[in-house]
Amino acid sequence: MIRLDKYLANLWLISRRTADKIFKSTEILVNGTITTKSDTKITYGDVITFDGIEIDVLESVHVILYKPAGYISSDEDENKYLSYRHLLQDCPYVNMLHVAGRLDHDTEWLLMASTSGTFIHQVISPKLNKEKEYEVHLGRNISDKDLGELAKGVTLDDGYHTLPAKVQRLEPKKILLTITEGKFHQVKRMLEAVDNQVIYLKRLRIGEWTLEGLEKGKWKYIEK
Repeated sequence: MIRLDKYLANLWLISRRTADKIFKSTEILVNGTITTKSDTKITYGDVITFDGIEIDVLESVHVILYKPAGYISSDEDENKYLSYRHLLQDCPYVNMLHVAGRLDHDTEWLLMASTSGTFIHQVISPKLNKEKEYEVHLGRNISDKDLGELAKGVTLDDGYHTLPAKVQRLEPKKILLTITEGKFHQVKRMLEAVDNQVIYLKRLRIGEWTLEGLEKGKWKYIEK
């Protein structure tokens, strides 16, 4: 059970401080019944109608976003860069979501966000061996020798030796790279370790979740 005003505040629809005033001036229903009490108890499965908008009360929410370049994988704007949340404004739970992992603003990728810390841990923890698949465009042709080194694991600039990876050449300057780790700028640093440079990076998959059916800048709910 959770208080109705707390849930609406979590959604950033009201402020707890002004809840009593809002409940008197705005039509709020729980399962079709008007309520004027901010401390009304609700539970998962209930349906709130706030100012004509229906919102399901969910235990947790998970989404996939096809993040275009120019947005950051941060819950807040940073300097001149906009948060991915700007692309989720039509999601009623947007202000309850937290991003699972981070990548550069110039990277297009499959971004996952959730209201559940446990789910986020399951996505990003290297101990759980979630595969992360990337389409990588390179500065120069990649050799069979370099492919072999990436597959075995390479030593990064800080001395860390990466775990074995799956790697496939798609074109002379384009590969498909699959890793289970998530070190800082790992893909870029792995390619630097074989004297190459990442020109463009796109994350296609995390575990079983893919961008299939999503247009750039669009999102969808997923099941746990």
